[in-house]
Amino acid sequence: MSRKRFLIASDIHLCHIDWYGVPTAERMERFVRHVKEEYERDPFEALLLLGDYSLDHWKWDIQGCFLTEGRSCTKEFADGYISQLFDLGIPMAMIAGNHEQYGYKKWNDITGYDRKDFILSDDILFILLDTFGADLDPAEHSDGTFIPADMEYIKMLMNMYPDKKVILCAHHFDPEKETEEFKTLVREDKRVLCLLGGHVHKSDVIDLGEKWGNKALLYTGNYSYCGIKDASPTASMWGFRDLIIDGNTLESRYITPENDIVFEGESIHHPYGCQDEYKKDMR
Repeated sequence: MSRKRFLIASDIHLCHIDWYGVPTAERMERFVRHVKEEYERDPFEALLLLGDYSLDHWKWDIQGCFLTEGRSCTKEFADGYISQLFDLGIPMAMIAGNHEQYGYKKWNDITGYDRKDFILSDDILFILLDTFGADLDPAEHSDGTFIPADMEYIKMLMNMYPDKKVILCAHHFDPEKETEEFKTLVREDKRVLCLLGGHVHKSDVIDLGEKWGNKALLYTGNYSYCGIKDASPTASMWGFRDLIIDGNTLESRYITPENDIVFEGESIHHPYGCQDEYKKDMR
């Protein structure tokens, strides 16, 4: 297989909170600029966005803006920022996270995308699942209801494309709450290469163990706040994950663009870099 590269991002959170001394609008512009710069550095075939673009449905403090104000930060993100990436001319997917509890029609009206989706690129099939697709359009503030991976959707797509390698994506996978059928599929089907998830606001590579065929769950980091308790933001700095297929090898890195932030009154310059490198023989 010829070399192909993909970019995956999540947990960007356009909302009322300014993190690390950077106003939200500027942080959004940095995200767009850094995605474009990364494309110029090494082009990618598709951009996969795995949820939490807002705090539109939020249970805490001032609560989410959609029910309290009728304002959708998700729509502002899609219209004002994702639209700036259309000129890359590549396929994109924008699935929902737990802070975007819009029903299927509302989600499509707001974003132009579906809550669950798939992207096919030659021999690779990305299946993007909706693991917060229950209790949608809530009348009260909510952090979302997790549901296990949709096996019917997975099987349908894998049957449609039986000769493709498969990468499973979601805003969140919870290994303790997934079904035995899903675990068996991941463990036993050699077409399944790995899982990609967000939600935890950190970059990491987790070996899921023997019950999962020692497949890996690759976390996509954040472009909002670090999810590592009591850690500096640089422990999981703003960024995105790439995934490279080259011949029989799959590689992935968490990429942190150059950024200037303020943390606990201290100015921090974070240089461009990579972390959490992962490599897998696909044979």
